[in-house]
Amino acid sequence: MHVIRLDPGELYIGTAPSEVHTVLGSCVSIIFFNARLKLGAICHARKPTHACAGSGVGGLKICRELGDHVSCSLAFMLAWFDHKGGVRQELEVKLFGGGMMFGHISTSEGNPILNMGKRNIDTAMDFIRAKRLHLTASDVGGPWARQLVFFTETGEIRLKRIRKSAQELDGLENFF
Repeated sequence: MHVIRLDPGELYIGTAPSEVHTVLGSCVSIIFFNARLKLGAICHARKPTHACAGSGVGGLKICRELGDHVSCSLAFMLAWFDHKGGVRQELEVKLFGGGMMFGHISTSEGNPILNMGKRNIDTAMDFIRAKRLHLTASDVGGPWARQLVFFTETGEIRLKRIRKSAQELDGLENFF
């Protein structure tokens, strides 16, 4: 099995059994998995939206910042699964991250940087609802980071919440 480290702004589509590791703060990871096709995809998106997100007539517009944005990553992954013959009713969607790493929401709602986690979650949920996708698991928000391992062949997730103390965050480099 391949072990993949997914950094912020990256997207991984597993066509062979892989174990994908990532660490999330205010970023979100959205996972698509189709059990019949044994295909999985995961993104580590840092920002909610970008103007280029979406499909063009007869195709999909790919922006150079694809993995950075929730909107672009989700549009790309959904189009890829559609292209591979996936049936949307078979698609499992999982959402993780979006922690409030820079303060409490009550004091940061007016600042787009400080509430980035909430904006990332909201963008992902809006997309999931609009496309009528099936959200099968989520762990979002809160004041912590998350270590995440995704197994592309089975759809299994291993998740560990991490308090954001300097000592705990220093140990994350040994996670991979």
